[in-house]
Amino acid sequence: MTRNVLIIITFISLLVSCHQPPSFVGFTYPDGNTKAIILSYDDGTIQDIELAALFDKNHLIGTFNLNSKYLGVTRGWPQQDGDTIYQRYVPKDSLLIIYKNHEIAAHGALHKNFTAISKEEILEEIHTDLEVLEKLTKRNIISMAYPFGSTNDSIANLIASTGIKNGRTVDDTHTFDLPNNYMIWHPTCHDSKALDYLDSYLELDRQQLSVFYVWGHSWEFGNKERWDNMVTFCETIGTSNDIWSVGHGELTNYLLAIDNVQIDHNKIVNPLDNEPVWIRLSSGIEKLSPGESITLKQ
Repeated sequence: MTRNVLIIITFISLLVSCHQPPSFVGFTYPDGNTKAIILSYDDGTIQDIELAALFDKNHLIGTFNLNSKYLGVTRGWPQQDGDTIYQRYVPKDSLLIIYKNHEIAAHGALHKNFTAISKEEILEEIHTDLEVLEKLTKRNIISMAYPFGSTNDSIANLIASTGIKNGRTVDDTHTFDLPNNYMIWHPTCHDSKALDYLDSYLELDRQQLSVFYVWGHSWEFGNKERWDNMVTFCETIGTSNDIWSVGHGELTNYLLAIDNVQIDHNKIVNPLDNEPVWIRLSSGIEKLSPGESITLKQ
């Protein structure tokens, strides 16, 4: 009799423990990943065609930051040594072909240095970019890269008032940490150094969200060694099954969605007007759709 009672008690205990609410561990990216890759390229020169094709081949997403007033033209850029580099820009009617699978972002209509012009000129640069690029693509533009990487807190706040949600600099961090300020987003490294950090990111094993943020210009790939290195990088990243390849805008929207999730001592709630988020619970990974909630262990 005693043995039967013990069996019943044990069964009930197991049954109760199986139905105990889980504990909240942290957020993940879609499908439980914690690593992401952003590939951000500036200006919109004709060499973007080959680079975008390389990304397509390896199932990678690029963010291409375009100077809208130079689309379809050839422009000379004077150099400090007295030489002039001439750049050809992609045609206006090619954007949805070249960048079909990629994010299109702003880069200042005429690539002016924002720290050297007035607030009115900055807004003109951004508003023109948004007007032209959104008209040509029928897309909502929410990302940008600062021309020459130049910005400050005042400029970042000004641009945020236009609806832009993130802004990338060229101040490499050499880390995989997420930024404190999405409008002053420092990348990991220029693509010339991407292979130097590749193995450490592939081997990274931590539950906190991270991002490997690579930036550059497609016109810099005139050097065969540089291009071959980029091919190797893309082929390697493209075969990794635990790294989320994502546009800068989509990643920003996802992080903002995480910020909107409400968590108290016994419940996690995803607001109805939010987007889906993925969370790690003590019981495993779960997708939390808009309007859904999960009761947590107290």
